[in-house]
This record gives sequence, structure tokens and C-alpha cells, in this order.
Amino acid sequence: MLKHSKFFLPLIFVLLFSYLHSYGSSQDTPLIVYHSAEKLNVEEALHFFEQRDVVMRFAKVELNPMLKSGETLKTDEEITLNLFEDIFYTAAVNRSERNINGTTSISARIQETQGYVVITHHEGRSLATIYLPTAGMFYKIISDPVTLEHYLIEMDARDRDILESAPPIIPELKEEGILEQKRIQEHLKNQDLGPNDWANVDVMVLYTTGAEFWGENFGGGIENVIAAAMANAQLVLDNSETLMTVTLVHSEVLNFTETGNTGSDLGTFAQSGPIQNLRNEYYADLVAVFARVSDVGGVGYLLTTRNGRPEIGYSVTRVQQAASGYTHIHEMGHNMGCHHHWQQNFQPGPTIWTDWPENYWSGGWRWQGTDGGYYCSVMTYTSGSFFDDGITHTEVPYFSNPDVLHMNVPAGDFNYGNNALTLREVKHVIASYRISDLATIFTTPISEIGLISAKTGGEITHDGGRPVLQRGVVWSTFPNPTLENNEGMIEKGQGTGAFEIILEDLSPSTDYYVSAYATTEAGVSYGVQRTFQTEVATMARVRTEEMFSISYNSARAGGEVLETGNSNVSQRGLVWNTRSSPSLANNVGFTIDGEGEGGFESMITGLEPETEYYFRAYATNLGGTVYGTTYTFTTLFARIYPNPFTDRIQVEFKNDSQKDVNILITDTRGQVVIRMPVSEQGDVQRTVNVAHLEGGIYLLTVESEIEFPVWQMLKLGR
Repeated sequence: MLKHSKFFLPLIFVLLFSYLHSYGSSQDTPLIVYHSAEKLNVEEALHFFEQRDVVMRFAKVELNPMLKSGETLKTDEEITLNLFEDIFYTAAVNRSERNINGTTSISARIQETQGYVVITHHEGRSLATIYLPTAGMFYKIISDPVTLEHYLIEMDARDRDILESAPPIIPELKEEGILEQKRIQEHLKNQDLGPNDWANVDVMVLYTTGAEFWGENFGGGIENVIAAAMANAQLVLDNSETLMTVTLVHSEVLNFTETGNTGSDLGTFAQSGPIQNLRNEYYADLVAVFARVSDVGGVGYLLTTRNGRPEIGYSVTRVQQAASGYTHIHEMGHNMGCHHHWQQNFQPGPTIWTDWPENYWSGGWRWQGTDGGYYCSVMTYTSGSFFDDGITHTEVPYFSNPDVLHMNVPAGDFNYGNNALTLREVKHVIASYRISDLATIFTTPISEIGLISAKTGGEITHDGGRPVLQRGVVWSTFPNPTLENNEGMIEKGQGTGAFEIILEDLSPSTDYYVSAYATTEAGVSYGVQRTFQTEVATMARVRTEEMFSISYNSARAGGEVLETGNSNVSQRGLVWNTRSSPSLANNVGFTIDGEGEGGFESMITGLEPETEYYFRAYATNLGGTVYGTTYTFTTLFARIYPNPFTDRIQVEFKNDSQKDVNILITDTRGQVVIRMPVSEQGDVQRTVNVAHLEGGIYLLTVESEIEFPVWQMLKLGR
């Protein structure tokens, strides 16, 4: 049964994607383009959703195709969360990325309610979570594994299927670990890296066959679950101002059956030779295993030395809650030295460091916001049963950090709750657990995006023990550009450090994929792929001026570029045809009359007498070619007959000239043989006596300020 009966809606809306796309990227992007009003039975429609009994309401929906790609949204671009007719929010994009498996992910933040959105898409299936901690609500968009239809589900955030994690485990430090610490120290001693330098931690996610089954049949697709868990982890790191990223370097199914004791399973994974081989192959700093378990939410090894312990960089996360909460980053937090709140009555923090005695701050935190709500960081148990005050707190995606505010209150304490500081101090150690022979390079986030340009760059933090011979960026309109397969590349020097690059000569309104690269003798390494869309080019606005001078084979008209749009008008003029709607692609002629804004005049030449023409002004900028109103005109008539001739020639034409006009006949040497003045206006009909001319070829025209054709005539006879 539903929690209450409001699980279907009156007809709400149907939005067409083509209509939405016409607005361009400057407009808000709606999350949902189709919202069903059909009355559905929860047991039948949500047969794949294990928590049907806590669903408050639901509807069949279709996500905006733009969000399924994840590649058309820029940082801070807004998404309209049109969930139900009474639930509307706006979210600003934080990140939009594609992982190693081709799964796209978007994370966004809802400012008005301090809410969070994660959207993933993989091979026809989307998974979205909308978490509103201050409202205590949770929304999920998930796909039916059989029909691939998507459903929007509303539920109380407290009803999510989330178990508390098990206490972290601290294995004994052995000789192997000491040798690893020395290797890391040697690697970092000349790096000059500190808390304010970015670090990337490479993560390998393995999943058991049971987790795969659950993910595919109940979780919206295992690849989506993995991508959502990684996106949530990155969201927590970003919110906490740690200056670090986590990157999925590999994932695959693990042929393993859970024993029911997740802590014991963790030890099995950490000691597994095949898993260690995979870790080494993909240079994974940390290894996370997603398992279908029911005893705990997760478990991980706890780091207690600032020198690092690569051999304990392992964790297990309950797959059922990997995408809906922050268990994955909680357990990886333990791997990086973060611990629970110091006042917990079960497994309290902070971390007791073996070589960092002044660090008492590696613990979670809880606080009351100015809105009256109770909140806690991801390393703090939420249930009041773990605290003497008995107050249950709402988990929000933050590591404890006293320098960061949530609901206008510090999300940490300088003495006992500053896990973010611990992460900033140890992140470069963690990122050195597995070092590739290749250089380590980051791709700078895209900025200063224009119509045909954007700014990016890279930073090489480790050269792999070999000099960096070449560095730069590659880009393409297709994913994963490389030095061998790209639509553009720019080289930017040698060596380690940061560099900036301006991408130019791009196309407007186009999605691009960009990666920084570094080349050493060991090979080429690439930074994380960044995506962006160039600005939409707006069209110019042009007006056609009506024809003001017409002759027998030419005419004069003009136009005016009223607005250039947001790019320069590179070409303007008139285009004409003997059929309607002339264009640059379909015409008998066109002129080019300068560029930019303002008026212009055009001379149309090469016309036929007594012919109707269609003409209009045009203007071309980066947005394309736009046309003004189409007008028509007819060239003047001028008839000469017969041809060939003998004694007489009939000359008929229209005389609009106010000056002297003559019918002129010349021979082939250019000598005038007949000049007949014409004084009448309007339609002229004259008979010219040519009996005295010798046989041969002559040229006939009309002398006038208006241009006339020149006819070639043949005199028969002597």
C-alpha cells in the first residue's frame, strides 16, 4: 500500500524536447519532458522497487534527452526540477562528466533548500536522486529493468534503505606496509605538493555477482549505481573544499558470494591476489567492493598514519544504499584517516594517529542549523541512539569542516571535527598509493566559454620519473579525444606544472570534449575529460529595401542590417531568383556588399528584359544566414525585330529617361551608321529604315542614361 493515496495526478504537462531545445542553453533545462497522468497500481508498476510500501506517490516520466547525455550542460547552468505539479525547484550544475565505462553523470545543487541532485545515464537507463535534507524528502527516478520505462518516486528521506556502517578496522602494520611508506615518501619528497594543491585519487570499484543482480534488477543498472556513488563521493569532497577528486579507473564483476559477515569479506578482498593484480594493472589508489549484504551499510580499513598504508586501501559498501546515500565516501573516508564523531557511544572518533599527535580533529560533526534542523557530516552516525542526547540528525554531504557553513552554521570544529583538514593534508599520500610510469595530469575546468572559443589547460603534478617531452590539450566533438583521434590539438611546452590554453575557431552551439595530455618516454597520459558547449549564436536581423531603379537588364535596391546578433555579420547583400524565396543556396545571382551593421545598396546586373524577379536582402553571421522580406520587380521591355532584317527594323522599348535618347546602330568596326533621336516618353515604337545598309553584322542599342542591351543584328542582301 502507498503511504497516502496521492500517488497519481491530474493531467500535468507534456513537453516536447524539440520545442525545449529551440530555446538554447541560456534557458533553464527541465528535468522531465513527459509526466504521465495515468493511474497506476504501485505493486504492478513498481514491481522492481523493493521499498514499495514507503512510496508516497509516483508517476511514469521521461527525462530530458539533454540530461541523458550529460554533455550539453555547463557548470552553473540551471536544471528545472519539475517533479510534481506542486514540487518545483531549480538546481545549478556542479559537474557533468563521463566515466571510463561511458556512463554520464551530472551533479547539481538546489540553492533554495540546500538540496542535492545526481543524475546518471548508461545505455538507455537513467538513475536520478534528489535529496532535500531540510525538507526531509527524497525523490528517485529509476528504470524498470524489463520495459526500461522510468518512474519518479517520492518518499520520506528517513525511509531510504540505509544501514549504519560497521566500525572501521585497523590491521597491524607489517614490513610490506613500511616499505610502501618509504616508496611513497621517496616519490613525494621532490613534488612540492601541499594542502592547497589539487590531488586525484584513482578508485577501482568491484561488485559481487549478487550486487550485479541487485543493481540490474532493483537498482536502475549497476553502472548507474557505481556512477551515482562516485558522483556523491565527489559532491562531498567538493562541498568540503578538500581540493581533491576521485576518478573511477576500472570496474568489473567479482565472482564472489557474500558470507554474511561483511568485515570478514573485507579481509578476503584485501588479501585476494587477483584483486591486487587488478589494482596494480589499473593503478587504483583505493579499491571499493559493492556487495549485496544486510548486516551493515559498509566497512573499511582506518588509516592511522600520515605516511599512508596502501595495503589497507580497501572498503565494502552495501550496494542497496550506494546510490542513495554517502556510504561509499564514508568508507573511503576511513581509508584516508577520517573517523566518527567524538561523542558517539559506539566507535567514537577522532582517529588516533601513530605519528600525528597534534591531530585530534579527525572526527565527524553534528550541529543545529538556524532553521532549527539537526544535521551531521558523512562520518557521523545519524541515529540518536548512538548519542547521549538521543537526537537523530540528518546526514548532509559534507566532511566536517569548521570553515564551511551549512544552514548558516559551521559544519565542523577546529579541535574535534575537521576531517576536511585531514584529507587536505594526506590526499597526496593517498594519490601516490599506485603510481603509473606515465605522467599524472589534470585537465583544467573549462572557463570563459564564448561562441567560438574557450579557456582550458592542464597541470602535471608527477612526471612518472621521466621528463615531460610534450604537453597540451586535444579536443573533439566526439568523446575521448586523443593525439591520434581528435579535431584539434594545441601543444604547450614541456615539463611539469600548470599551463593555460585558449581554444579557438570552434563552432557555436556545439558540444566539445577536451582532455589535457602529457607525453614522456613511457607514453601518453590524459587528464579527465571535460565537456562544454559553446554559446548559442543568435541570428542577425535584416530589412529589404524596395527596388528604386529598374532597367532592361539591371536594377538597384538595397537593405539594412538592423541587428548583428551576438557575432559579426561577415557578409551581406541581395539575392535574387525568378522564383519565390531566393537564397544563397538557390538563386540566379547575389551580391556581397560589405559586412557589419547598417545600410547598403546593391546593383543587380545580368538580368533579362521583360522578366519578373524575386529579391531580398540577406545577412550572414556565426548563427547562419537570415533573410529580409521578399519583393518582386519586372525588368523593362525592349524588343528588336525582325532579325535577320532587310529594309526595316522595328524597335520597341520603354523610355523613362529625362535626357537625350537615341537609337544607335554601329558596324563591326564601331562606326555609327544610324543615330535616330527619340523624344517621346513612355512606350516607344519606331521603324528604322535600313535599306541602304550593306549586308553584314551590325550592333543595335539605345543610347540612354539607363543601361540597354546590345543586340547583334544580321542584314541580309548585298
